[in-house]
Amino acid sequence: MTTVGFRFTKMSAERKNVSEQNIRIENNVGIIKVEEADVADPKKSLIRFDFNFSCKYEPELGSIELEGELVEMYDKQLSSSITAGWQKDKKVHPEIMTRILNNILAKANIEAIILSREVGLPSPIAMPKVEVKLRENGATSEAKAEIKETKAEVKTENKTEVKTEHKVESKAKKK
Repeated sequence: MTTVGFRFTKMSAERKNVSEQNIRIENNVGIIKVEEADVADPKKSLIRFDFNFSCKYEPELGSIELEGELVEMYDKQLSSSITAGWQKDKKVHPEIMTRILNNILAKANIEAIILSREVGLPSPIAMPKVEVKLRENGATSEAKAEIKETKAEVKTENKTEVKTEHKVESKAKKK
């Protein structure tokens, strides 16, 4: 398993409204299509995973949409198994899917942060925030940040997607 290519084929960011309300950001990544291609080595094969990544800002504040492709090299036998599983029921072995989605998320999240800044939307990834409180005895302070993330895998008729929602809670303590 080696990544041999990654590129975005579509980027879109839109800010619709200004909101003073609490903003909820929902991130989605999904595999849309899986295709196999032969290479010069008869024991190897390439698989192209077409994906869609989206961030929706609620209530109707804006959105970010990214589409692209990730190309990986596999042994011919594993490659055939992956494409056969996709054609049958739009599923890929969880171990391989984890690797693919993490690879996509690593690049798409960074691009989404840049696009959100350009159109004036909050970051689609919750950044830790620190709140510092002083203790009564005036000792040193300690800052602690905790990030909570919920994930749900959803299988639709034509693609597999993973939804994530980020919430950040930060606390600072004084020692």
